[in-house]
Amino acid sequence: MKIARLETILVGERHLYLKVYTDEGLVGLGESGLWGAREGVVGTLERMAPALLGQDVSRISYINEKLYSKHQFKGMNVMSAISAVDLALWDLLGKSLGVPVYRLIGGAYRDKVRLWRPVGGKTPEQIKEDCAAALEEGYTAVRINPTGGTEEMTTVRRLKTIYERVAACREALGDDVDIGIEIHRNLTPDDTIRVCNALESLDIMFYEDPHRSESIPVMKYVSEKTRVPIAAGERCISIQEFELLFENGMRYARPDICTLGGLTGNLKVAAIAEAHHAGVMPHVATSVVNMAASAHYAAAIPNFTIMETGPKRMLQMVQDSIREDCRLQIEKGYLSVPQSPGWGVELAEDIQERFPYATSQWIL
Repeated sequence: MKIARLETILVGERHLYLKVYTDEGLVGLGESGLWGAREGVVGTLERMAPALLGQDVSRISYINEKLYSKHQFKGMNVMSAISAVDLALWDLLGKSLGVPVYRLIGGAYRDKVRLWRPVGGKTPEQIKEDCAAALEEGYTAVRINPTGGTEEMTTVRRLKTIYERVAACREALGDDVDIGIEIHRNLTPDDTIRVCNALESLDIMFYEDPHRSESIPVMKYVSEKTRVPIAAGERCISIQEFELLFENGMRYARPDICTLGGLTGNLKVAAIAEAHHAGVMPHVATSVVNMAASAHYAAAIPNFTIMETGPKRMLQMVQDSIREDCRLQIEKGYLSVPQSPGWGVELAEDIQERFPYATSQWIL
């Protein structure tokens, strides 16, 4: 079965899907994770297309590696394009064999994937209310970004506010729900250390992205001064970056299946993490394929820990973007792994009418 043509589909303000058509009529579905610069990925895929036409769709590792090694420039644009192609090829392989993708990579360790739910609010009362909703929905883990609106505060007031917000979470949730922290790289390494040390008494599950991903050696500086496990990696575009992060104290990998070379690249990260006795928390920030493919990945690796979801509006868009017969099943904080061939999801035929393309504006 050979690749016949590629089709890119821009949807809404964040999403770029790729369809890979074959000479036997099957169509594979992939997705790019570079939502902030999708148009550049479209151009990269158009440049890649002539090399892909006529290729055997089953040569997934070969195609992935050659797209990477023979290109003279790297970066998230190129890696997001490679990811979209890789994911579409895995979808095609599953469909051609009539099996879900997770069965092609060793079978299932689990048939449902534990999720965390984002919670928010600026006051302790607002945070407790959202935590109560998470409990009602059956989640056993939440993640909060406690830094919102604290940028103009004095250091002492900012750190105190961050602690109070997380403490409100713990008070509302008790000991039966895990709490993760995401700061989106908004604190200095020294303030991160102070926050982590204060939060240790609240038994935090993980602290994510303590600094920008370009500063890998800073990970060691932070991780050596706190007992809170550090999670990172959503901005990484190579397996070498993950190895360096682990060597410098990271305990949870956050690879994105739509930016780090697709499933092929993410499986390598899981192996690196396993060698470091570390866990994997797939990063899910885009849409349908991102979530479904990450579920297959999470189902098949031994060191999966937990997977993220977005706010309700994101989950609703995911469901509204796919055909009704392949809606994702989320219940009591768990996502059931799709069982249909390939990723088990297909885009709604009118997705571009449901979510018209809109250019996302840069903000300074």
